[in-house]
Amino acid sequence: MKRCVEASAPGKIIWFGEHFVVLGRPAIVSAVGLYARARLCLSDKLRVVSRELGAVVSENYVDEAMKPFAKIIDLVGSMGFETRVEGVIESEIPIGAGMGSSAASSAAFAAALLALNDAFSESLVWRLGYEAEKIVHGQPSGVDTTASVRGGFIYYRKNEEPRSLGARLPENTVVLAVDTGVPRSTGVAVKRVLERYGRWESVMEKIYDAAETIVEEAVRALAGEDAGALGELMSIMHGLLVSLGVAVPETEAVVHNSLRLGALGAKITGAGMGGLVLVLADTRSSPRIIEGLSSESMSVRRIIPLSIDYKGIRIKHI
Repeated sequence: MKRCVEASAPGKIIWFGEHFVVLGRPAIVSAVGLYARARLCLSDKLRVVSRELGAVVSENYVDEAMKPFAKIIDLVGSMGFETRVEGVIESEIPIGAGMGSSAASSAAFAAALLALNDAFSESLVWRLGYEAEKIVHGQPSGVDTTASVRGGFIYYRKNEEPRSLGARLPENTVVLAVDTGVPRSTGVAVKRVLERYGRWESVMEKIYDAAETIVEEAVRALAGEDAGALGELMSIMHGLLVSLGVAVPETEAVVHNSLRLGALGAKITGAGMGGLVLVLADTRSSPRIIEGLSSESMSVRRIIPLSIDYKGIRIKHI
């Protein structure tokens, strides 16, 4: 019987601090209950397929999209471990939505490959996943990989070790990721923000100070499981993101209609200029919000209910 392993790793969402992290301010992210999975079996040959990418890595061929996984294979092989495996990588995390699909896929693949060699450790999975992310994002922050490996809420500041907050989402709350369907480029959004910062540094520094204060207050709100405070801080943070120039009519419509329908808070999450809006609601108002945002007039692509993943990477022998 073949020895086989399945590893799964969660995606992530940014709660506070996007864009501000670029210039050294803190952010809060959490792992969410959408997963990338790698199912691998020891074999006499190497062949791994990504279902979502429609790509393959084998002994003699590597699709461009599979280079992050090929990097992991090379690193694991250099440690003296077996890398001849067959299997599949798949993900339910939306690609290109700022939810950490690539980091979760790399972490799941690294975890499965290490587990087949009885060499699994979170720290090693993190290192391998981070090296793979460099191929995708150049100089990644590491926070996506940290969320996938550790789970839960993560406090992140550039050039510092990300730390787990040990916080829980307040009871009787619902989290929604609302996809506006507007395509966006993280690079373009970051460039726009930095250009505005360069033109108005004295003004922008005060906005960045406010963003840092919001993150610290959000840490306290999470620790106290204060849903009202958390939602209000989300809406304040959204106002700061609008001031950076990354709001578009579609994201503004989702934010304002969510609040009108009873949301505790709503904000752009990720790069902005389209993409996702994060909505926090209590369990009573969430059906009304979902119905309202799903109406034809809103033209929302999809609404993704999210749970918080507190466990991180998972291994199962199959």
